[in-house]
Amino acid sequence: MFEKEFEEIKSIAKKHNISHYDAYLSTSHSLSIRIFHGDIDSFNYSDALGLGLRIIIGERTGYAYTEKLDRESLEATLCNARDNARIVDYKEEVKLGNYPPITKKLDIYSEALSKISVEDKIKKAKEIEKASYDSDKRIVNVPQSIIGNNESYVKIANSCWMTKEYITNACYGLSFCLAKKDDETKSGYFEHLSRNFNDIHASEISSGAAKKAIELLGARDISSGNYPVLFNNEMAATLLSTFWGIFSAKAVHEGQSLLKGQLHKEIASPHLTIIDDALLDGGYNTRPLDDEGYPSQTTELITAGTLNTYLHNSITALKDGIPSTGNASRSYKTTIGISPSNLYIKPGISTKKEISSSVKNYIEIVQLAGMHSGCNTISGDFSMSAQGFYCENSERKYPIHNFTVSGNFFNLMKQIIGIAEDLSFKLSAIGAPSILVDELSISG
Repeated sequence: MFEKEFEEIKSIAKKHNISHYDAYLSTSHSLSIRIFHGDIDSFNYSDALGLGLRIIIGERTGYAYTEKLDRESLEATLCNARDNARIVDYKEEVKLGNYPPITKKLDIYSEALSKISVEDKIKKAKEIEKASYDSDKRIVNVPQSIIGNNESYVKIANSCWMTKEYITNACYGLSFCLAKKDDETKSGYFEHLSRNFNDIHASEISSGAAKKAIELLGARDISSGNYPVLFNNEMAATLLSTFWGIFSAKAVHEGQSLLKGQLHKEIASPHLTIIDDALLDGGYNTRPLDDEGYPSQTTELITAGTLNTYLHNSITALKDGIPSTGNASRSYKTTIGISPSNLYIKPGISTKKEISSSVKNYIEIVQLAGMHSGCNTISGDFSMSAQGFYCENSERKYPIHNFTVSGNFFNLMKQIIGIAEDLSFKLSAIGAPSILVDELSISG
């Protein structure tokens, strides 16, 4: 696709004696349908197409982008990127390459999914709302019953004769509902992501959300103090998605991560292994290459508590004198950054109940709020509103009214005393199993 446009870019670059450049083109289509009281409450459809150009002149890099692909627009964009490279003050070494392809065949696009009609998606969203109300008489409101899907195509080429492309798609369903008993109201949320529309089961999503809301009814207060804490798999993933930036080599180079100087040192519990896997079967962010065209790979950031590497693009890798980890990220509008692909904590072999048997009583956290305002992603300090259960002898005794959990993410990684086998991913492609931490501050 877009062969004519990329040939035009080569021709224009030659005309203007531009010898070092790359081009990033992306198209995307997304749809989300939200149902409320049996009617369509919102219907959001978006299309995007754009081309970003990066020009390297010596140690200076210029960027520009366009959303028009005619020759005149491409020439103006290329010249803008060249002019930007000439005037920027910041210097960094950038080397482009004709990177090899991966050998693994990835199942990241479903032709059948692309043909699902809008009517079928609306029907499914309505089924989720109805099933949520029908699941229990204590479900009094279902503010969100949503079906969505997205499809994206990426093509990258550079002056080293590399040209690569891929297309991917996925769909999801979710329910957010409210349960009420007397004067107490609790919420529950459940989502499912797949590349097979038939995997989106209204009954599973609605019952999952309803169960989460109902089981929090009847909450009691709890005395403030330090407790062992079990983060269920979703909340462990929430913590990782909040603090993943500490693993970015760019953040390390800029002095924005306390992991600077910690390579090959023990920074976490021996129970903890964290993996970034762009080749993960069924992963939401599985893809054959990163946004510089570098081949995707599986990277163990932490192995049994020891920090092996940071997440790199080619620029940070060149600065550190090592190969890239294939984590370059960009949109056609932005400069090159770093992002994880499918990032997750390696699951253990024991159940959640088995790992919690090592402590007599503990707090299980099943909801967190305030990840942005209550977390300092540089120092690692966090203080978040939470909901969960007081537990004894591996059994839930009663739900707890809203409380605050406080700690430090760097210390938390050292305090993990158990990891369960129940790995689960969120829509953000960051996943975790349930983790047991020996002690955190709880304020009731």
